[in-house]
Amino acid sequence: MPTGGELLVAALRAHGVDVVFGIPGTHNLEIYRHLGPGRLRVVTPRHEQGAGYAADGYARVTGRPGVVVTTSGPGLLNVAAAAGQAYSDSVPMLIVSPGMPLGHEQGSGLLHEVKDQSAALAAVCAQSQRVQTLPEMLRVLASVFTSFDISRPRPVHLEVPYDLLARSADITVPPAVRALPPAPSEADVRAAAATLSTAERPTLVVGGGARNAVAELRALAELLGAPTVTTANGKGAFPESHPLSLGAGLHIPEVREFLHRADVVLAVGTELAETDTWDGPLRLGGRLVRVDLDPSQLHRPTAAHPLAGDAATTLARLRRAIGPRGAVRPR
Repeated sequence: MPTGGELLVAALRAHGVDVVFGIPGTHNLEIYRHLGPGRLRVVTPRHEQGAGYAADGYARVTGRPGVVVTTSGPGLLNVAAAAGQAYSDSVPMLIVSPGMPLGHEQGSGLLHEVKDQSAALAAVCAQSQRVQTLPEMLRVLASVFTSFDISRPRPVHLEVPYDLLARSADITVPPAVRALPPAPSEADVRAAAATLSTAERPTLVVGGGARNAVAELRALAELLGAPTVTTANGKGAFPESHPLSLGAGLHIPEVREFLHRADVVLAVGTELAETDTWDGPLRLGGRLVRVDLDPSQLHRPTAAHPLAGDAATTLARLRRAIGPRGAVRPR
């Protein structure tokens, strides 16, 4: 029968993970011993904080969740700085660590014992959960990867008691099921498409939430003839060698004035917050169309056309709805 560590590795593999970042330690050896046989590549830095930032970078470049496997206590806490940055920048990251054994009595002096490591990670992650059984561990892992698909991606911490990792169980890992993200209604897409198709000076503002929509962004920008500027976090989502690129320059006064003169601004995957604009809120003189996976962001500031959905899918739908430049396709 497989151990908890073996089941955890098999579950990661089932969810498409093929590389993890981290450092082996006493309490996580039951995970590490199965990574090689499970065909997961291990990247081992000099310090756990480096593992966290490497997983963050991997997620930004590939669009896939970065996975960190660290040991308990100080090893886990070393990842907290990277988790905090990943939370701020909406980067999908899964941090897996052992925890004190089931039935542990606080203050018993076990190796790497801290007051409450799960609570410490909860302060910088979207969620931090300690599981009590192996079936629960598999359910939580499935829920985490579903959340990466359908909601704003942010770091998550999973804590598995180290005695549970060594426990055997006659269970199997269920197949992974990909979930579809929320999508705006057809009526909302067509209304936004009508506004974009009649714009004389459309402009795109692209954030980190559009990293999975490179081809769709380029196609829509070219269809509209829309100059495109990225936030610092969105850098790379639109090629800066493209004739329509304004670069990553929301802090440049001339770019901000250009946006003020635009009659329609399409903002994709950006909060339009201080960290995006660099110099206070943008002054927009025209209508605002927003595309964001997080519905709570669509009214900060209020948009004429708020579209809650995945960037790649929503932009592709907008492009199809616009059809030839200047005319929204009929039903």
